[in-house]
Amino acid sequence: MAPRFAFILKILLASAVLLPGPAALGQISVRPDALTHYSYCVSNAKDRNGVFLLDRGTLYRCTDDIAVSYFNYLGRQRAPERRAVEAEGVFVYRMIPGIGKCWNKIEDAFGNPISTYGCDIYIEL
Repeated sequence: MAPRFAFILKILLASAVLLPGPAALGQISVRPDALTHYSYCVSNAKDRNGVFLLDRGTLYRCTDDIAVSYFNYLGRQRAPERRAVEAEGVFVYRMIPGIGKCWNKIEDAFGNPISTYGCDIYIEL
């Protein structure tokens, strides 16, 4: 169990680096389609134990088809995107304006091709 906790902690710390600051809060999209993806992601996180209570807020992590759909929606909206090489592999990040990010892990830690998706929504206290 300890290695899994260390992995989750590492992901959470990496996520904190990519989260937008308070200045970005005015950029949150309230378009119906954006709210639908947001709502589905939060529900998925709750259903699959993807809710993490942090010191200054709550992190909702959704996965599977919900995350794929949100990631693709952000691409259609031309959300800011960046590629990052990390210890766990290579990721493509798309920012959710004002609240978080979605990612596609395209290589594992050993350089093998892979495709897994996830999204993190961070709600400050």
